[in-house]
Amino acid sequence: MKNLSYLLFVFMIISCKQSFEKKQDIKGVSENNEIKSELNLMVPDTIGENMMLIGVINEEGLKKQEFIDWYQENYNDHILDTVTIKLIKPKLNKLRIIVFMGTWCSDSQREVPALYKVLKKADFDTNQLEVIALSQEKDTPNHLEKGFNIEFVPTIIFYKNDKEIGRYVEFARDTLEKDILAILNETGYKHSYEE
Repeated sequence: MKNLSYLLFVFMIISCKQSFEKKQDIKGVSENNEIKSELNLMVPDTIGENMMLIGVINEEGLKKQEFIDWYQENYNDHILDTVTIKLIKPKLNKLRIIVFMGTWCSDSQREVPALYKVLKKADFDTNQLEVIALSQEKDTPNHLEKGFNIEFVPTIIFYKNDKEIGRYVEFARDTLEKDILAILNETGYKHSYEE
């Protein structure tokens, strides 16, 4: 009986340790505090019961089974303003874009697929695009959001010569394309939450 109790105790310890290690992995930090930097890392939502992407992602991550329905629907639904895209296209040279979004956020679900569609039509070099998926607390395990002052998602930040020239936040003041053009023209564009 003592041996059986001992085996049961050892089994419980091993199970608890594995459960703890699994929770650590979900948070993106391993047991020795190394930060995970896996592309398109999918974890349980921090509030709801669904899955979410966290950290650096790309369009392929948004096309995973858990997200493809809203991604494809919003991509298809966005009607391109081709006249404005022609004006945007030459201004995209040497531009870098960082997007902070949440796969759990309806505004991100609407705007990010539309942004991909606009950038593809404008032949933007996607090597100059970085997309970071945040938790509902607007953070990532390795603090990729630190220093960017992210309050709302999506936040799309445009950089020229490593200097921020503007940001598009949550929804358009006019249209996505016209707001991007205003940012690229550097004429004092203010996003939806700026006064």
